[in-house]
Amino acid sequence: MNIFPRPKHRLNGPPGMRPHAPAPVQTAVEEVPQAVASGTLAALIGIFLTGLGLQGTLPSDVGRFAAIGVAISLGFTVGADLHRGGFRNLVRADVMAILAFYFLTFFEFLFPQPDFDGLIARVSAYKASIVVLVGFAGLLIGRHCFRPKRQPFGDALTREVPAAWLLFIFWFCFGLGYLHMLIAVDFNIAKVIHFMMEPRFSQPWARGRLGDWKALLVELGLLLYLLPPLAGIILARRHRYPKAQLVLIMAALAFTFFFAFSSGTRNVFASYLVTFLIGYAFAVPPGRKKELILLSAGCALFMIIATVFMLRFRTVGLNNYLAGALRGVEQAEKSLFIDYNLYAIGKLTEVFPNLLPYLGWEIPIQALIRPIPRAVWPGKPEGLSASIEDALGVEGLTIAASFAGEAYMSGGEVVVFVIGLAFGAMTGWWSFLYSPRNSELGLLIYASGFFAAVISMRSMLVFTTALLPTIAALVICTYAARVLARQAHRLLQRLLIPQQPAGRGRPVPAIRKPQL
Repeated sequence: MNIFPRPKHRLNGPPGMRPHAPAPVQTAVEEVPQAVASGTLAALIGIFLTGLGLQGTLPSDVGRFAAIGVAISLGFTVGADLHRGGFRNLVRADVMAILAFYFLTFFEFLFPQPDFDGLIARVSAYKASIVVLVGFAGLLIGRHCFRPKRQPFGDALTREVPAAWLLFIFWFCFGLGYLHMLIAVDFNIAKVIHFMMEPRFSQPWARGRLGDWKALLVELGLLLYLLPPLAGIILARRHRYPKAQLVLIMAALAFTFFFAFSSGTRNVFASYLVTFLIGYAFAVPPGRKKELILLSAGCALFMIIATVFMLRFRTVGLNNYLAGALRGVEQAEKSLFIDYNLYAIGKLTEVFPNLLPYLGWEIPIQALIRPIPRAVWPGKPEGLSASIEDALGVEGLTIAASFAGEAYMSGGEVVVFVIGLAFGAMTGWWSFLYSPRNSELGLLIYASGFFAAVISMRSMLVFTTALLPTIAALVICTYAARVLARQAHRLLQRLLIPQQPAGRGRPVPAIRKPQL
């Protein structure tokens, strides 16, 4: 009889070598940045109260009341998201879209706008503010609609690639992106810089209104939108790259920022800054948070300053502005001007549906078919039956009304809410593409999507075109991953299958193909 019973649990090895059960692996969905529902609810209540109490003696007073109310409301959701996951939880596509929408519609009314009062009636300013508030409600609610159980495109986004691949993609996009400009000036770089500083739409590489087969080459310029996020990722992980390459990449990035700045197109410049910051934010190691905060503050300040100066020279060109052509106008400016989208929306509420019927599906269909080149589809419709410029009686100018104004032209406040809901759902879903396991190419795809999120707030007609760089990045990433997998398989075959000397004639034993 054994007095000392055997232990019920066997120990394999010394205590320090005991096997442990594998720790549960957290899914990417649990780690992705996402909005807090309570913060969204507080913001919606604030926006509802803002619309309920909207008032003002002058049109600019109405805009200021709405601007302050929405700013306070958005502060609730931003604060809740910040409390949940820190600063990185705010770097999301839905947050950037909401902030861009606020910047385009209400931000300028935080400052005095005396000129606005002479452009529009108070009742039109009131209706326009309500339309914008409905758009905000759609964006806020929509971002909670889709919560996938697993990371979309997980295999492509998480597969690691060598650092040399990222350098190759950067210079490949740089070369093709600027190719149409170089061809237009016979590869004279000095002429490229000169024409960049000329008035808008006067460049020899400018795309025609209807386009032809040459427009296919111009469309390659969309690859330039991949340069800022690529540069942000590379600079955040600069220890992996040679110093000479880092210097060249910083020079190429500065040249690209100068190109966007000299064009006077603020939404393009803002998209470059945002995607650069997103790429940097998610690639930088956790121990460099202070560096990220300082860079974010610098980008925000740079954007505000650039916005003011770009408005001063966008019609006459940077060359003429530097020569002093706008000195008198510069002295006359007394307030911040962004785009007066609220004015355009207010005028549209006067025209639709009182003078013109709603356009229905025209605008969504135009957005879908816009990326199709006319060289491929010669009979593609040339535009809307009634554009914003036609409705406002403006010629020779391009008027922006944000996605809310275009949606109102389609079917009123109901369509504004539906389109806002759709944009909110897409930008909220995009956050689930992020994972701590994402490779550099995965981060590139994730960061490039912010371009479409930001620029679509100005016009939903450009949404599908803005997605093309992201689709290109996804195709490049998937293709690169497959090529690398084949190369790794060949390398494993060489290592695992012994090479037989010539002349012996002994068969090589077959081995199973390794699983990658």
